[in-house]
Amino acid sequence: MSRKVILILGLISAAMLKVVAADTNLSACKLPCVSGVYPHLAMFNGEGECGTGAVVPWAGDLWVVTYGPHCPVGSTDKLYRIRPDLTQEIFPGSVGGTPANRLIHRESNQLLIGPYVIDGCGNVRVVSPNRMPGRLTGAARHLIDPSNKVYVATMETGLYELDMRTLEVDTLIRENGKNDWEINAMFKRLGMQWPTGWNSAPVTRVPGYHAKGLASGFGRVFISNNGEDSAAARKNPFVPSGVLAWWNKKGSDWNTIRRCQFTEVTTPDGIYGNEHPEKNPIWAMGWDAKSVIFGVTTNGAEWTYYRLPKASHCYDGAHGWNTEWPRIRDVGFGDGTLLATMHGTFWRFPKSFSPANPNGIRPISTYLKVIGDFCRWGDRIVFGCDDQTKDEFLGKRGLKKNAPRCKRSQSNLWFVNPEDLKSFGPPSGEGYVWLNEDVKAGDLSDPYLHAGYETMEFSFTRKDGTPVRHELIEDGDWIRVKCLEDVEGAVARFDYGPARCEIPQLDVVCPYVEVVDDNGKKWKFPNVNGDTGVMCREIATERDLLYVGGVWYEVPADNAGGFAALRPIALADEPAKSLHGERGLMYLNGKAMVIDDLWKNGTAPAAYWLWRQVKTVSGKEINR
Repeated sequence: MSRKVILILGLISAAMLKVVAADTNLSACKLPCVSGVYPHLAMFNGEGECGTGAVVPWAGDLWVVTYGPHCPVGSTDKLYRIRPDLTQEIFPGSVGGTPANRLIHRESNQLLIGPYVIDGCGNVRVVSPNRMPGRLTGAARHLIDPSNKVYVATMETGLYELDMRTLEVDTLIRENGKNDWEINAMFKRLGMQWPTGWNSAPVTRVPGYHAKGLASGFGRVFISNNGEDSAAARKNPFVPSGVLAWWNKKGSDWNTIRRCQFTEVTTPDGIYGNEHPEKNPIWAMGWDAKSVIFGVTTNGAEWTYYRLPKASHCYDGAHGWNTEWPRIRDVGFGDGTLLATMHGTFWRFPKSFSPANPNGIRPISTYLKVIGDFCRWGDRIVFGCDDQTKDEFLGKRGLKKNAPRCKRSQSNLWFVNPEDLKSFGPPSGEGYVWLNEDVKAGDLSDPYLHAGYETMEFSFTRKDGTPVRHELIEDGDWIRVKCLEDVEGAVARFDYGPARCEIPQLDVVCPYVEVVDDNGKKWKFPNVNGDTGVMCREIATERDLLYVGGVWYEVPADNAGGFAALRPIALADEPAKSLHGERGLMYLNGKAMVIDDLWKNGTAPAAYWLWRQVKTVSGKEINR
């Protein structure tokens, strides 16, 4: 957006502009800002969704790409350049698409972000969609010629080889055919041929759909995939989905490592790919119905897996749409730890993590924003968000039928002081090591994180609810469950939360507010302020913000659990009368704020324990 357009919008005036110092000290910036969101930096497109695919500091500026939901041959999305004075420029040669790949190639001193290759002076070259079609999702260093080439993967698990100097493209693995008709229509319209190598490359047969990350090391390229393209996957979060896979030879397809939903796959070198391919571990992050999963290999062939709790179930869903791009990034903590995001938790992640050194992962806080990518820029961590969709996809609810909806999909950047990460939701979460599984006496569970949480509750039962004899074995930051008897349909569950606190009293006249979901099921919510009004809005993509009974909740889409998997946030400061989102902000009763400001009144523990402890009404169990 040009400065002239910004002035027309009335968001700033020329007198208010203050050029930030070369070190991008945003604390000195005087532009209009609400809780780290600058309204004039909002990004829009003409698609059903406008997410932030990548944010990277480069050539003295911050570079950002947005994406549409399914755009393998381009879209109305743009490449943005944010100057140190926070003016926003749109690259006029933008081609759009669904890009989330980013890699700094040291040898050529260039940044690859989406289909754009940017040199050290900020000059941009474009790899047009007719040369590298598909939803570009990940990039990795080349196994044979890293000085000149990189790999680029697509969401349909295609793989390209890109020469960073000539921009020549070769197809190594062809997509599974889902996008063929769109790509073919583009080539017919342009009178062009398919990309180099397209007809001779193997068509991938690896399971999964909705690929995310890409990394190389130990003579292999690794890809993560977090979705499944089926009608069942769009309704049932428990169907088999996603994959972690590897490849290393032209003419061959991916090889499955684990059939499971994976998102990030990266190395300690982060955005630079893997500059130490023979010694850096490969990290992979994902989940299944039971918990978050973290995998690591130190030789490229053998993997060790760990389990962590889910703070939010909004990311679940076998189709993979509800989860953007959880990442592990260096944000300048300076203590040997990185920042990871997964299922609604900010994690400190040790750069030295390996099976030989598995301790140090700690939850920092929980959050509500949907985050596509993040980086350190000057004195702030910049989160590229996915704020509001025009379509709302599978998140449509009867409770929102009269709600105001955005006319254009939009997102914004969120600038956060690193110290403020601790000011959001308290660390909490839940997960399983066994879920309706047959377990034998002597079986040991996967290691499950127990460090960093204030309270822990554990239960191990049969499917009829009777307890199972067991032992809990601690090993550093991790805990394992040892089963002491044969069990059919075993359920072993951990619940973590904040310290216990004073629970608010329910309203005497109306202790509960009843809400009926789209399936006709009735849910009873505790009422702490006497307000019987209910308000439901999508403020962050593909999850709803719900106000009921004086308490705020986050509600997943029905395909990710719906009301049965909601998360309490905090008590309301006042009854909610109006609520809508715009430019990365939410407007509650006319007041502009960021959705994660809801945590800051300090009542998150009370909301958590209220929801956990209110289980019976008139002797009958509720909300089950």
